[in-house]
Amino acid sequence: MTKSSIIQENVLKFLSDRQKHSVQDIKSYLHDNEVNEYTEGQFAGSLNTLMKNDLIKKVDRGIYSIKLRSENMRKCFVISPIGEKGSEVRKRADQVFKYIIEPVCAETEFEPIRVDKLNQADSITQTIIDAIINSELVIADITGHNPNAFYEMGYRTSTGKPIIYLKEKNERIPFDIAGIRVFDYDLRDLDSVEEIKSRLVKTISALPFEESTGQNENGEVAYKGTNSDVSQLIQILYEIQDEISQLKNEIHDKDTETIQAIVKASMPIAPVEDPNTAIMKAILPELLKNPNSMKAFIEFSETANKNKK
Repeated sequence: MTKSSIIQENVLKFLSDRQKHSVQDIKSYLHDNEVNEYTEGQFAGSLNTLMKNDLIKKVDRGIYSIKLRSENMRKCFVISPIGEKGSEVRKRADQVFKYIIEPVCAETEFEPIRVDKLNQADSITQTIIDAIINSELVIADITGHNPNAFYEMGYRTSTGKPIIYLKEKNERIPFDIAGIRVFDYDLRDLDSVEEIKSRLVKTISALPFEESTGQNENGEVAYKGTNSDVSQLIQILYEIQDEISQLKNEIHDKDTETIQAIVKASMPIAPVEDPNTAIMKAILPELLKNPNSMKAFIEFSETANKNKK
């Protein structure tokens, strides 16, 4: 093992406590563990290699700490109407986050972030804007047509970076954004949830998340465009699949109506029954049960016929 490798291994052990440590602290630890006789170039090079590999980070001048796995993961910011605690809006938002977004992000190696789950000391507005700009991916739920969500979606669109849209099944898309591709979910249908998760994983996996190209004059990270022919093709294929499914349902409904009409038409039509015949069918069983009533009915009929004459 080279001297630089030994230095790197011990630096990682020392910084594994997740605390911030100075260069002097690190060197003291190396000395205590009998890692000596290295040059300043070897020491500085070892720190740079660890930072380049996203294993440690420089938090201030001469101050370093371990870089957590979540810090190495790409970020997925979730735009969603959140609502008050206990509300139906919050319940739906939490379920979408838990049962759809989190599993998809875990499979595609993204860290899902929703603003209400952050613990930030700065302005909530600035936190949202920073997340919209810097996150490699944004998933936006347009259900409920929330104005704040639409504003954040527009801000993200202006960056040219990937954004994926969700909505609750049967929710209408506003006319102004009717042209966007939206993935429908139905939290009451487990098969539907599994299907949309599969679609999202495939779509995200097709997106070319490019590394940053440097910083602009304001010190902000500048990114290249991220649209790709592959991701567009996948979305088009899903649209075709949805159209075919809808056509199948319409054909099934139409076939059902046609079959019902044929069955109804093939049923024999009952002849119209004479009123007198109908009356006789109704009273005859009762008359047969009671002979006296039968005799009285016959006498009544004879008297009625005589009167007609």
